[in-house]
Amino acid sequence: MNCKSFILYIIFAALFAGSSLSAEDKIHVSKDIERLPLGKSIYYLEDPERKLTFEDISKPDADSKFIKSDKDSLDFGQLNYNYWFRLTFENDTPEPVSKLVEINYSNIDIAQFYKPNNDGTYSKEESGMLFPFSARSFKNRNFVYQIQLEPGQQKTYYLMTWTSGGLNIPLTLWDKDAFSQYNADMQHGLGLYYGVMIVMILYNIFIFFSVRDVSYFYYVCYILGFLGIQLVLTGHGFQYLWPAFPFLQRNFYVVFTGICMASVLLFTKRFLNTKENVPKWLDKSMKVLIVAHGFIIFTPLVLPPEITVKLALLLTLPVLIFIPTATVISFLKKFRPARYFLLAFTVLTVSGTVVVLRFINVLGSTFLTEYGLYLGSTMEVILLSIALADRINIMKKEKEEAQAKTLEMQKILTESYARFVPKDFLANLGKDSILDVRLGDQIQKEMAVLFSDIRSFTTLSEQMTPAENFNFINSYLSRMSPIIQRHNGFIDKFIGDAIMALFQRNVIDAVSAGVEMQRYLKEYNEHRNRQGYIPIQIGVGIHSGSLMLGTIGAEERLEGTVISDTVNLASRIESLTKVYGSRIAVSESTIEEVKKDGKFHFRFLDRVKVKGKQRPVSVYEVFDGDEPEHQDLKLKTKESYEKGVKAFYSNSFEEAKHQFENVISLFPDDKATQLYLKRLYPVTHDRKLEEVEE
Repeated sequence: MNCKSFILYIIFAALFAGSSLSAEDKIHVSKDIERLPLGKSIYYLEDPERKLTFEDISKPDADSKFIKSDKDSLDFGQLNYNYWFRLTFENDTPEPVSKLVEINYSNIDIAQFYKPNNDGTYSKEESGMLFPFSARSFKNRNFVYQIQLEPGQQKTYYLMTWTSGGLNIPLTLWDKDAFSQYNADMQHGLGLYYGVMIVMILYNIFIFFSVRDVSYFYYVCYILGFLGIQLVLTGHGFQYLWPAFPFLQRNFYVVFTGICMASVLLFTKRFLNTKENVPKWLDKSMKVLIVAHGFIIFTPLVLPPEITVKLALLLTLPVLIFIPTATVISFLKKFRPARYFLLAFTVLTVSGTVVVLRFINVLGSTFLTEYGLYLGSTMEVILLSIALADRINIMKKEKEEAQAKTLEMQKILTESYARFVPKDFLANLGKDSILDVRLGDQIQKEMAVLFSDIRSFTTLSEQMTPAENFNFINSYLSRMSPIIQRHNGFIDKFIGDAIMALFQRNVIDAVSAGVEMQRYLKEYNEHRNRQGYIPIQIGVGIHSGSLMLGTIGAEERLEGTVISDTVNLASRIESLTKVYGSRIAVSESTIEEVKKDGKFHFRFLDRVKVKGKQRPVSVYEVFDGDEPEHQDLKLKTKESYEKGVKAFYSNSFEEAKHQFENVISLFPDDKATQLYLKRLYPVTHDRKLEEVEE
């Protein structure tokens, strides 16, 4: 072969190779095309290190590095690589053609579209979740780009994408009119879906305020979270609600997933009563997941989306397993509310699992993976609405039964109340029997009044069932009542967890009873601890004075009671134990008798105005019922404490601070001293008497 023949051979071989490659690359376009999937007509290049530039991939020698797609929709999973795509269009018609290229996926952090110019250079159009929505030239929830070709013209376009979550690239070539119609239909469909979700939110809020069942609040939060996820995934949230905040679009998927999953778990636990109806391991596992999803909500503040998205997806999978499992178990136990619940979450779990498997690249892009979650969630909220209605009927029936039982119990209590009048009360009225008591019977006497109350009882009771509350109060009162009786007192009445006792011999009996109650409380708390219950604390207030014992009410309904300012003051003094951190607080008249007796240790607390009194009342603390170590510390610091109090009320604030700081250095937990120091820092030199209102 001579030189000339060799050159011609090389030229023809090159032309043949180039012609073959171009034919394979080309996407033929014409005006007749309304919609054309491009999945199998594109070439892609992976850039794991994210270092390649447009200049690198647009070089002629880079063509061989591109891989031809063999799928209608490319799924790249959670790899977080840069992906380059090459599309070559050719217009072999005698008319100019203008089309749209759509990426039917809205959650891409960076999307760079490179268009060829007439001079051979390229223009870059950059947008994505890292940029405000206004950066897009075509205002659509998805990424849409325009291409234009003159008759017989061929153009090659490039696209680069990167995202912190899963990447899916379903590319479609559209006629403008066809795309507008398709987009309008999609908007209407999604608008209907959003409308259903919003209606269900409002409906369940109404139910929540009507029946005051927290499970409906959890359900509302669940729908809100689910709706938020859809707004992020479809891109409508970014387009209409937070277009100027890319940070929200990038992280709201994780936030809404945390809200959605934590709420649905709470709703499931409440609705199905998993504490009673499922195994303990499953109930505890659901609690752990609730905490985990609650934690996930805040991770975008400290972690990038590349990590948080994967965590959210990972934690979603066990939820899709545990909820159906709990539902099936409850259903098999014939728990009636589980019927519709099982059907609703079966539909949602199937559709949700399909979508999650698509995101982790197990399943490809199909109609079910694209739209299954909309269909499944719509069916789920409708079915759960039926379940909630069924639950309301069950609750209504249970409420009617409970009301009937309450009325019956009230009748029994009313008939039996006469048997619960203290014998000492009758004796003080000079009556031998309850049958002798008449409306208006009364007598005036000098007595000591003791009030005791369990601290934070409301919080404690909320953690117990009604039966547990009842048993606890009876257990507590049955232990404290004998102590009062041993010290010559009698209980006038029980006020829930509170005790009001009267002592007619002397006030020392009341103080002795209060001290023994506090000492016995330690033994009682040890018993509670062995049973797995938390310890309790009580406050005791004591005051003595003149009071009236008598009967009030009507002829058909009498009640024995005590009426006096003495009773009111004893109650107010007891409430002050919470303020000063003391266990037993007494009035000045009581402390005078304590001084004479000399058996108990005490110290002055404060002069306060209590409700119902115009003049300040001096309040003291008897600390013989405290823990031994606290008694020792109060005795050791008593001299400094009393000097500090004296200096404080003499307006010698610097001396008062010095003495109280000496107390705190030895006894940091002394709340009374802490209160004085709060008044002294900063120094006001204008001491005001604090009024304690109940």
